[in-house]
Amino acid sequence: MGDLTVGVGGSWFAVVPDGPAGAAAATRLRQHFPDRLSVVSHPSGSPFLLGRWSPEELTVVAAGPLCVVVLGRCSAGAGRLSAALAHTRDLKDLDAVLDVLPGCFHMAASLDGRVRVQGTVSAVRQVFHTQIEGTTVAACRADVLARLSGAALDERLLAARLLVLPPPHPLDTRCPWRGVHLVPADSFLLLSADGTARPVQWWRPPDPLLPLKLGVTGVRQALTEAVAARTAAGGVVSADLSGGMDSSSICFLAARGPARLITYRQGTRDPGNDDARFGALAAAALQEAEHSVDAPEQIPPMFALPPLLSAGDEPYRWIRSQARAAHTAHRMASRGSRLHLSGHGGDELFLAAPSHLHTLVRTRPWASVGALRARRALSRWPVSQTLRALADSADYATWLAATARSLVNPSPVASAPQLQWGAPPRMPPWASDQAVHAVRELLTEAAADDVAPLHALRAQHEALHHVRVCGRAARQANRLMSMAGVPLEVPFLDRRVVEAALAIRLEDRGTARRYKPPLAAAMHGVVPDLLLRRTTKGGYGDDVYRGLHDQRTTLLDLFESAELSRLGLIKPQALRAALLAPHATARTLIPLESTLACEGWLQNLPHTTP
Repeated sequence: MGDLTVGVGGSWFAVVPDGPAGAAAATRLRQHFPDRLSVVSHPSGSPFLLGRWSPEELTVVAAGPLCVVVLGRCSAGAGRLSAALAHTRDLKDLDAVLDVLPGCFHMAASLDGRVRVQGTVSAVRQVFHTQIEGTTVAACRADVLARLSGAALDERLLAARLLVLPPPHPLDTRCPWRGVHLVPADSFLLLSADGTARPVQWWRPPDPLLPLKLGVTGVRQALTEAVAARTAAGGVVSADLSGGMDSSSICFLAARGPARLITYRQGTRDPGNDDARFGALAAAALQEAEHSVDAPEQIPPMFALPPLLSAGDEPYRWIRSQARAAHTAHRMASRGSRLHLSGHGGDELFLAAPSHLHTLVRTRPWASVGALRARRALSRWPVSQTLRALADSADYATWLAATARSLVNPSPVASAPQLQWGAPPRMPPWASDQAVHAVRELLTEAAADDVAPLHALRAQHEALHHVRVCGRAARQANRLMSMAGVPLEVPFLDRRVVEAALAIRLEDRGTARRYKPPLAAAMHGVVPDLLLRRTTKGGYGDDVYRGLHDQRTTLLDLFESAELSRLGLIKPQALRAALLAPHATARTLIPLESTLACEGWLQNLPHTTP
């Protein structure tokens, strides 16, 4: 595929080195983005950050040779940040500063000609970098750098986005633009004055060692501070309130802050969804908040595809509910909300994957007996399959190599125990041989490089992978909702909350007898017990079916002249057949979502300067 010029809408920033190389890169940025850019300078006076952002997102502290910029939601103002920076003598010292700054934000620091720039460990905020005439330029968005460098798409990595589930690590850290690289979520990018750069790991996930009684204190404090970072500025904030434990926790904590709270729930047609009952109970207990509910006929159907102002830097993961996210933003903006809170991330942190049993058998065998018995009874795992799964000792690279060989195999049945490093990746049945070959190559190459997992324990690796998948999706949803009027905030994915949750023992996070025990214990006394005892989760199967039925003609038209087909990545007739076929369960519609996300993204990429 030839070079593409990418339209860039919404807020963004780029970081350039301190010195002549950085000044030249800043000039290039101004040429490619002719609208007036906001600028923060290095202590030397040369450009440091350039871009577009809201003033309330920015905090700058400069003292002598040091300049630190925080962009995002942080409850620490300039005064508290200055105090935290008082003993900073080296960029590495910022590790300790981050420990006292709750919230979700990018940080960039300039000191003595060197620059440190980073996002968040959950990938809600990310940093990318590329070479511009021999100089490294970093940015919070890949499409900014793609436009700046004239980057082309990488068809192999685009093929990996067709996987039924998100690509496994490290494919999920690869950017679909050639020459544009993602800084690992656990690292910062270190830029030198000469324009060279390298990632430096600064964060490691905790080991799951704390018993529940000790761990819940940290969860409660971290989540309280995370929500407070969003409400501290007062005004009006809004929040999802489905009646589930995650959204209820966020709402009841937000109601304690100085901001006026508006809760919001979208109705569903699914008769098995009991969100309405629990949402009403939660709203009745939140008498100090305003409550807004939209009936199903007032909201866009699933799979509706509203036009975007620009495509963004990667396919939109939550594609089937994209129109509903935009609708939420418009509705809450009309009510005066300055940001919208969501409970995304709660499932990823507090529902331990079955793979925790693989670790538990090896580390705490006595504790594993009851946990295994309960899980087998709940999931109806056959004894022989369970024993084989528990006996498997493949390391991560070996597992990746095996997944490369099974890309077109049928998906595992629900009753089969999945205790591996993650759900085995599968290509959709309409993927072309070329696409399958490309993904197989990528997985084989990663395995040959002996790539390390995100944590030595399978369950901890899988939890962190799911956290970052959710974080990247929330990042995309935030951009969409920001452009529609109200930014999205996900307190569960703040670093401190992630650390506190993952520090709790696996047997306390993964019990089959209770639902999300760490969160329930942490929110005792904050959220009514009736809501904390809820064990159901609202389903949207009927909404999904109706959405596909209502939007089928639009989707067929979308793939009539598919970019994915032009690139040789899908078999259009097989995809058309899948869109027209009856589906026994909503689960069989999941493979359509990643393909739809990729096609919608490609068709929204402008080929000329806007």
